[in-house]
Amino acid sequence: MKEQGAKERIISTACDLFYKQGYQATGINQIIEEAGIAKASLYQHFPSKEALLNEYLLITRLNNYEHLLQFTAKMHPGKQKLMGLFECRLERMETSNFKGCAFIRIAYELPGLNQEATAQVHAHTQGLKTFIEEQLLVIKHSFPKGELREMTDMLLNLYEGAGLQGYIQRSVKPMEDTKKVVRKLIATL
Repeated sequence: MKEQGAKERIISTACDLFYKQGYQATGINQIIEEAGIAKASLYQHFPSKEALLNEYLLITRLNNYEHLLQFTAKMHPGKQKLMGLFECRLERMETSNFKGCAFIRIAYELPGLNQEATAQVHAHTQGLKTFIEEQLLVIKHSFPKGELREMTDMLLNLYEGAGLQGYIQRSVKPMEDTKKVVRKLIATL
């Protein structure tokens, strides 16, 4: 197996540390030490810690969305895939030891996000909305004006709220409870 290059080690280390201990608690020197690279090498690839944050958010967003698509790939479109969104989050909650959503954590930690980081957070949210909308349109082919957006926003809020409560309580119960509510809600469509 090919050894990771310096840039890949920097990214891998930063992603791991930013998620495990937070952006502000992670120093450049810690990234350099744990990645086993020279300071000049880090700055050759990333001119600032903020540039590394932007890369972290991009990679995390793409990886999360790819994981969701793989998780739901064998599910039938519509109700099953929509429930799969919640089941995928439930799995992530357990495998991450209830660390929470990387995007929500960064948004809380850094309320003054730079433009690129803000764009990544919004792109993450938009990706979830698009996924939800696509499944809703399979379940019910047309909605009265404004209802599709309203239903999408409601489901996204349930999804994010259950994830946040799971993080706070260190429990899957909020997501399990939310899945029951969502099942009942989509049964009415």
